[in-house]
Amino acid sequence: MPQGTSPTTGEEYYSGTVNDIKKILSAMDIGEGKLARFGEEQVACYQEIVDRDIDDIVGELYHVPLLRINQKQPDGTTKKIIPGSIKMAAMWWTAGLILKNQFQQLGTNATDQSEQYITKARRDIYAIIRKTHSLYGQRRKSNISRTLPPGMQPSSFPEPNF
Repeated sequence: MPQGTSPTTGEEYYSGTVNDIKKILSAMDIGEGKLARFGEEQVACYQEIVDRDIDDIVGELYHVPLLRINQKQPDGTTKKIIPGSIKMAAMWWTAGLILKNQFQQLGTNATDQSEQYITKARRDIYAIIRKTHSLYGQRRKSNISRTLPPGMQPSSFPEPNF
């Protein structure tokens, strides 16, 4: 399995590459030595956890795994990307879990920051399943009626908001 690919789905992780996660972690004062020893396999473990949690949350409303959509780049090429709101939430959630579990010795400030990362990411994911928000290019499920298109239906479950 290539690096950056989920063994469960065979697709790329929602949060992108290990370098994307390390950019967020480098904003915290972890130290280059500790961050350099943190390997791709460890990051991939947390990326898999976050991807499965996201699939569980949005799986009530959308078919999972979420589809990559084609986006035209400034140079004229077309690239398959995951919708930005999912990617950013997955990146912050993964970084928060890593901070919380792997770098516990940093102190209360880092712990509080990791909790904020996770909470913000989960709020963003729950905002996606509200009836006022939709993900571009994704296939919605029809939970209410077989004759009404899924895009015209309200969500059929409560809307938690931490």
